[in-house]
Amino acid sequence: MISSRVALLSSSSTLKITALTKKLKKEGKDVVNFAAGEPDFDTPAFIKEKAKLAIDQGSTKYTPSAGTNELREAICRKLKEENNILCEASGIIVTSGAKYAIFAAMITFLNKGDEVLIPSPFWVSYPEMAKLCGAKIKIIKTKAKDGFKLNADLLSRAISKKTKLLILNYPSNPTGATYSEEELKAIYNAVKDKNIVVLSDEIYEILTYDGAKHISFASIGDAHKFTVTINGFSKSFSMTGWRLGYLETAPNFIEAISKVIDHTTSCASSVSQAAGLAAIEDKKWPQTMRAEFEARRNMLFNGLSRLKKIKPFKPSGTFYMFCDIKKSGLSSVDFSSNLLDKHLVSTIPADSFGAEGFIRLSFATSAQDIEKGIKRIEDFTRGL
Repeated sequence: MISSRVALLSSSSTLKITALTKKLKKEGKDVVNFAAGEPDFDTPAFIKEKAKLAIDQGSTKYTPSAGTNELREAICRKLKEENNILCEASGIIVTSGAKYAIFAAMITFLNKGDEVLIPSPFWVSYPEMAKLCGAKIKIIKTKAKDGFKLNADLLSRAISKKTKLLILNYPSNPTGATYSEEELKAIYNAVKDKNIVVLSDEIYEILTYDGAKHISFASIGDAHKFTVTINGFSKSFSMTGWRLGYLETAPNFIEAISKVIDHTTSCASSVSQAAGLAAIEDKKWPQTMRAEFEARRNMLFNGLSRLKKIKPFKPSGTFYMFCDIKKSGLSSVDFSSNLLDKHLVSTIPADSFGAEGFIRLSFATSAQDIEKGIKRIEDFTRGL
């Protein structure tokens, strides 16, 4: 009775381990949670107050399916001023989370048998969404020595006549890698004449470190003509549970994607949109959070770098640290499972990211837990 498309899907390993971690914590276990896929900060009070006001004022009805005009205009200003994307508010759709924005774009463009290029390591949901669309997945394996980045040579060799969509995600979940303007220009030159749609997932843009500036792919050359930019509020404003994201794209694409929204979710939550309007007009809070995450990144990287059987890669963005654990002699799943079972440290095995022999650690946790977690990982690896 189950659809063949759904039967092909894999369960999310990240959600499984996150759920188990929460269960152990609820049982009173002293778990150090390096598995979290969300900021550990509470949503800022000024955002919550705007949501409460919206409820009190009766802003609890359907909005236009693409989002309120006020929020779309604010997002447009943000994309013009901060991302150098020459957009119009009419080219923006507010969605029930950035994750749904990605799926809405995929289902709009992909036919059965179309090819989707996904650089590896990848976020676990990209291949599964492509499967739901009936598309063919082609993984482009990047290398540690290249910082886990896609380059023009790898991309050019992967493109075929069936290629319809390229997924870019930067700063990257799970590696934390990001791209310079020169690197993006090289990718642009490889795809600009190939009739390929680029889905640029930039949800972690605010969490870019070492003074680097995030560059949006749609700002390169005429890339805006064939790019769908994905972003949202979950990571930048610690609003994961509010389920508020958005996409921006060219006029010739937006009407088609709008039809998907019309006949699926209808619109994003009206209360969440009111909260999002308050969030996007604030420029200070995300930078405060970014500075704290950068300090935690340095602490975790320095601590793990001392260990002999684990090799961390210093991320340029996100709140994730990708680690090579091949010297441990354990598979990714065995390493994470044993570490959680014996030492109460929760990490994500990276086999589901297309990278066996690696794990992902989130530093979206306190400095105290980072210190404690490093010590426990050291004890674990010494005993191997």
